[in-house]
Amino acid sequence: MSSRKWKYTTLLACVLMLVSIICFIILSGRLSGIDPENYVTASADPGAEAFVPLQDSSEGVPGMALAAKNDSLSLYINEETTVIAVKDQRSGDVWYSNPLDVEEDSIATAFEKESISSQVTVSFRNTLGVLDTYTNYKYSISNEQFELQSIADGVRIEYTLGDAELGIDALPKFISKQRLQEKVLSQLDEVTASYVETRYLEQEANPEVVERADTQVERPLVLRKMLAAFEQAGYTPEDLAYDNEENGIGGPGGSADKPKFLIPVEYRLEENALSVTVPLSQLEESEGHQIQTLDLLSYFGAAKSGQEGYMFVPDGSGSLIHFDNGKVKEPQYVQPVYGPDPNDNSRTRAQIAESARLPVFGLKSGDRAFFAVIDGGDGNASVAADISGKQNSFNHVFSRYAVRGDDELELYTGSKIQEIQLLSDEKYKGDIRVKYHFLSGEDASYSGMAQAYQTMLVEQGVLQPLTEEEQIPFYVDIVGAIDKQQSFLGVPYDATVAMTTFEEAQGIVTEMQAQGISNIQMQYLGWFGAGLEHELPVKLNTSELGTSRELTALQEQVGSTGGELYPDVAFQQVYDTGSGFRSARDASRFITKEEAELSPYDRSLNRMSLLQDEYYLLSPAKLPDVTAQFMEQFRKKNLTGLALRDLGSTLHSDYRNNSLIFRDTAKAIVEEQIGALAAEYPNLMISGGNAYALQYAQHIVNAPEGSSQFNLTDESVPFYQMVIHGFIDYAGEPVNLSATTDMKQQALRSLELGSAPHFLWTANTSSELKYTRYDYMYSAQYSSWLDEAVILYNEVNQVLNPLRTEKMLNRVVHEPGVVEVMYSNGTTLLINYNEQPVVAHGVSVPAQDYVIGGDRS
Repeated sequence: MSSRKWKYTTLLACVLMLVSIICFIILSGRLSGIDPENYVTASADPGAEAFVPLQDSSEGVPGMALAAKNDSLSLYINEETTVIAVKDQRSGDVWYSNPLDVEEDSIATAFEKESISSQVTVSFRNTLGVLDTYTNYKYSISNEQFELQSIADGVRIEYTLGDAELGIDALPKFISKQRLQEKVLSQLDEVTASYVETRYLEQEANPEVVERADTQVERPLVLRKMLAAFEQAGYTPEDLAYDNEENGIGGPGGSADKPKFLIPVEYRLEENALSVTVPLSQLEESEGHQIQTLDLLSYFGAAKSGQEGYMFVPDGSGSLIHFDNGKVKEPQYVQPVYGPDPNDNSRTRAQIAESARLPVFGLKSGDRAFFAVIDGGDGNASVAADISGKQNSFNHVFSRYAVRGDDELELYTGSKIQEIQLLSDEKYKGDIRVKYHFLSGEDASYSGMAQAYQTMLVEQGVLQPLTEEEQIPFYVDIVGAIDKQQSFLGVPYDATVAMTTFEEAQGIVTEMQAQGISNIQMQYLGWFGAGLEHELPVKLNTSELGTSRELTALQEQVGSTGGELYPDVAFQQVYDTGSGFRSARDASRFITKEEAELSPYDRSLNRMSLLQDEYYLLSPAKLPDVTAQFMEQFRKKNLTGLALRDLGSTLHSDYRNNSLIFRDTAKAIVEEQIGALAAEYPNLMISGGNAYALQYAQHIVNAPEGSSQFNLTDESVPFYQMVIHGFIDYAGEPVNLSATTDMKQQALRSLELGSAPHFLWTANTSSELKYTRYDYMYSAQYSSWLDEAVILYNEVNQVLNPLRTEKMLNRVVHEPGVVEVMYSNGTTLLINYNEQPVVAHGVSVPAQDYVIGGDRS
């Protein structure tokens, strides 16, 4: 081999080796993704047949045909209006999908009456972005554009919404002279044939093809005659399609410009419930028209003005909207289930609100009630409600579903800002499903709804009864490290500051033990990496706070109190682009296709602050890989507890091209990862406590303690607590960070809600938090709170520990500031928040105090 050839060969080998090394470095840290389609649940076509009513041996429902029946319920349908009715054979109550006396409503306009008579309402946009709304009553039922079909245990209805008539487009725009003669003229009498022929004009460019004279034919009288002539001649849709294709016209003609939707709705009886499903995979849309939202059974069980009752909505711990409350100037209640989607590029927030943690809603009218559970598409759902006296005379509550993601794009033209509404190209293809349960008598209340939901979750294996403990938990969050900007010789840099080292945390536990506190459940925040707002959790460096041996020693000391150490981790917000994370590849995308890069909110401006560190939303498609890498590293720490900061409280979408993930798909991905973590670390502490996380939670912190107090609502209720009490230990937000730090009021609130005390502490002085985004923890230094915390815990523990495994059955407000809580063992707590003593049920309760009553068996 020549010297020159040897040099070239050596050089080529070196280049190839260098390329290989670079590729290895790039690919070795690459996050792998999953196929979102595997997480979408879509029903197959049920293979329905033409509807055949069942024989009904009972009195039935007047004007309706029997569609299905079981031991508890009967399902009826009006074959002309598609109104459905459910007869509860246990109570005799009949529930209708729509009010029957809508024509008697003196308030409702014609449009409102159409809405009240509808089972489905869709909002959609055309190619220009113009928003429009179609109700299935006006655009389907009134035109008899629906088909009834029998399915197992129910009935299916296929609604065609829109103008199904082609109009002028039922006539070919262009047709050859030969086919016009053969297919039309030869089949007509001489006068009619001449009438048709004169309205097709010969083209100069192609004399063998004639063109429809639209200026004449579009006149109503002429159009009717032309349509009748073509029908008389036997001209078929197949003929029209052939002529359109032959002459270069796509589809049936101009009809594609008209909105048209095919929407199937399935009603089934499932034991004691009515299940209503809209299989979106079978929904069809005309070209150029995209459905944005779908309202389902907006007036099911609606209560006319003058009736006694309320609507239950899942705002925070739960909220009631009383019938006819007179708040006619307030906007409709609408709240997304599981909170708003963080994947929003507006950078502002309209209102600080509690999240709706549970996918439920209900209505009580007199001595009967219905309770609904959204168990399909709940990640895309919102709950909406409104009162009578505004647009109509009915109080109603229902579910709304986002079929597509929506967002705004701001265009700057000079000094003006123009907002363009955008929708995702793809629609969600999973099932929408809601189940209606029916209650009567004493069970017809929000507490009865809570017990019904609790029973359902127990039967599904989601909730397991608690076992006896000597003490209730004492929840304490310890802040380990934070990132803070510091300077050296005038040069700023980001530093990691230890707020509580592992050794200092042991000291705090020692002091708590010395004061008699046991069953300490410690959540350790910011225990690895850059601290509280850590990087992607695939590397768990703890050097800033101490050694792995000290962390293990802390776990053992907390365990000696009967409690557990829960190192905290967040998966969905990425503050550091290292650790294999590449924003272009791994971050979620807005609908605008920009990377989902956000900032913390500035509380004074109620918008995101550009002065604070930005973070990315991790694409849900990459979450399984990140979870697997975290578990691989976490195993090395020999820790037994784990706290999930965001997986049980937040869901977000990803509008990336070719890998679109809606929130409901993200919910399925997140739930799978929580399940994988719980399988290896069953002692899980979960923050927030969304419904899909309940099955895996041993402890819930930051549980909702009240509602958002929207203007339309009237009363906050502890529905959430009623569902989980006796099954999961829980606590609300940290006492020392709440708006009310009065220990007496906090004690009374804990007793009412059945929640354990919860504090957030640091060993280091709170002054270290000044001028940082963590300044909301200004009152976190443990030495300022320990003595008061001990007093609070001892008082609450004495009352709640005997009740810890009991069900919370009911809560009654006797007067403002005076509530009574009842438990399954007969115990009652009568609580007085007022500054004056009161007498309730013949029992005297001192000011800002409580009385334990009932049979404490």
